[in-house]
Amino acid sequence: MAALDPRDVEVAEDELILDADLFTEPEGFRPPTPTGEDIVFERKAENVQQGSPATLQLHLVGKHSLWAHRLWNAGVVLAHQMDADKATCKGKRVLELGAAASVPSMIAVLNGAEKVVITDWPDPGLVKNIIFNAEVNTPQQMRDGVISVQGFQWGNDPSDLLSALPDASRKFDVVILADLIFNHTEHRHLLETCLATLEPATGVAYVYFSHHVVKWADRDLRFFELAAEMGFRSEKTGEVRASAMFPDDVGDLTVRETVHCYKVWLP
Repeated sequence: MAALDPRDVEVAEDELILDADLFTEPEGFRPPTPTGEDIVFERKAENVQQGSPATLQLHLVGKHSLWAHRLWNAGVVLAHQMDADKATCKGKRVLELGAAASVPSMIAVLNGAEKVVITDWPDPGLVKNIIFNAEVNTPQQMRDGVISVQGFQWGNDPSDLLSALPDASRKFDVVILADLIFNHTEHRHLLETCLATLEPATGVAYVYFSHHVVKWADRDLRFFELAAEMGFRSEKTGEVRASAMFPDDVGDLTVRETVHCYKVWLP
């Protein structure tokens, strides 16, 4: 039996007589739709090149089920480290997954990356917001085609990501995963995308994260166990203390405030 399509159902006009006030919500019944907020990311003075902006003017989307309305500590920490060590991205091909505010990508652009592909879940609102922030903070690079913004679901065919590169001489030199691995069911999909997009031997994926739920810290770290099974190597490069993203949550505050810094690569 063929599936029913509601567009194919015909209803007589006399069946549509309803009380005009039936669906009228009382005032204050529903909170207003979140409109987002504007924030400023301040670069450290010693990292700002002459003629380069000292701040990024960012718009965050309204409250979102994928947490894109937050400026995550891991992205901030990675952005500052990339800004300090400009060789991380200068002349490099950079891909960011689950970018949201996309601060690391913006810093990569300002520090001379050859190409930066910024991605998030293929929600038009998320993608448009990334484009807006890129046009505000890096307008010349947007016009020059240095930046490509795409909706992308982890684990899917990465052909569009790779086709955004200037040529096929190599894949991405840098892949950014900032505060993504708390999505435990997505570990394999994230790694599949890294496997398909990261240049072997020379490419590096930067995996920065916090244990937001202390009791699930071991689940976070299983990402690296799976990475090893899939042929990656990984190394912890440091820790940085930040303010807890969710200060009122349960669990050791020190654990929740710590950003763990890893690099992952294909030998």
